[in-house]
Amino acid sequence: MTALAASSPSAGITLMKGIEYLEAPPLEYSALDPTALRLPGDFRLLQPAELPTGVTWGCEYDTWSLNPMVYCCFLLRRFVVCGGRIRRRELAAVVEVFAIPARELGWDGDSPTVVVNASGFGLDPDPDMFITRGQTCVVANQCDVTVTRQNADGSWSFCVPRGFDGGTVIGGTREPENWESSPSVELREKLLETFAVTYPSILGAEGKFTVIADIVGRRPTRKGGPRIEGEVLDRDRFVMHAYGLGGRGYELSWGVAKEVVETVDNHLRKEADPV
Repeated sequence: MTALAASSPSAGITLMKGIEYLEAPPLEYSALDPTALRLPGDFRLLQPAELPTGVTWGCEYDTWSLNPMVYCCFLLRRFVVCGGRIRRRELAAVVEVFAIPARELGWDGDSPTVVVNASGFGLDPDPDMFITRGQTCVVANQCDVTVTRQNADGSWSFCVPRGFDGGTVIGGTREPENWESSPSVELREKLLETFAVTYPSILGAEGKFTVIADIVGRRPTRKGGPRIEGEVLDRDRFVMHAYGLGGRGYELSWGVAKEVVETVDNHLRKEADPV
């Protein structure tokens, strides 16, 4: 992401500091000695005087944030320039893609033999998949760092600045198996109040939040972690699964993409030279 921000300013990526606060840090955190470990040079443990009330451990480091609308438009432009084509179609199962005539997909030749199943929820039934509801709030208030506070009761509070005039996201919740799509105003007020206590400077000179929108995300989460693996249906059909990332899609995207490309390339090489 650092390299992409440098080479493509229009990608919507902003480099910034990240701050972590923990109310009840595990032993691994509280015993951390940066001088004894090869930690990045930007990593710094925070001193007690720098911690909010109730927080017993904190650190800061270099990180990045992105504006999803700007970033996705950037990726789409790159995809099209490289020869990619967009087709919209309802599917009942992954295997249905193999039956789509090549002419409907915009190319000459045979129907697809390789499909990347990056459908989020997996499309085909997967007993390990479940929905995790998350509610956040976008505010106009500016912040130049990401902040995450892990509370002793297991909840947390955070802010993620969206550069390129995208405001700041304040969160958040993690509610497994909750399909409710409407935001709760009461919950929004609680999220804003909690974060203001943690990082009061975000309130600015006016001392208040300017709310832009509530956001409810139903994240496709998978027990045991994402499914990133190839599946050979028969000699002529190969499905590369890449789904179930929950709320970490942007965070893990390039690593997942690298695994997808390598696995598909290995499959195609074996098909070309089965010996």
